[in-house]
Amino acid sequence: MPALDALKGASLRGIWVDAPGHYVTITLRTMSVGTALDYNIVLEGVTNFSFYDENPAPWPGAEVTEIRSQHDPDSMHLDFSFGSDTAGIVVTCAKLVMHRARPAG
Repeated sequence: MPALDALKGASLRGIWVDAPGHYVTITLRTMSVGTALDYNIVLEGVTNFSFYDENPAPWPGAEVTEIRSQHDPDSMHLDFSFGSDTAGIVVTCAKLVMHRARPAG
């Protein structure tokens, strides 16, 4: 998905999970010409969400190194990698909506 490819190198700002509503929101921050931009990726109809990391240490900067997506007729599978293939987030959802906003402050 081309819009997601532009988010490689972005830093993870937060993840919010609404399990009963089957929503996940992932906020990433990019720098564009010296200006910070936040992207809220809202995943709707989430049927699977998992976080994995082989190392229990915090991620310095939590930089997105790769975003892989696979589309099926009724779902989308996303895999966000942070630093390597040993740390990331995997989501299966029905729909992805991305919003861009300048962060406060």
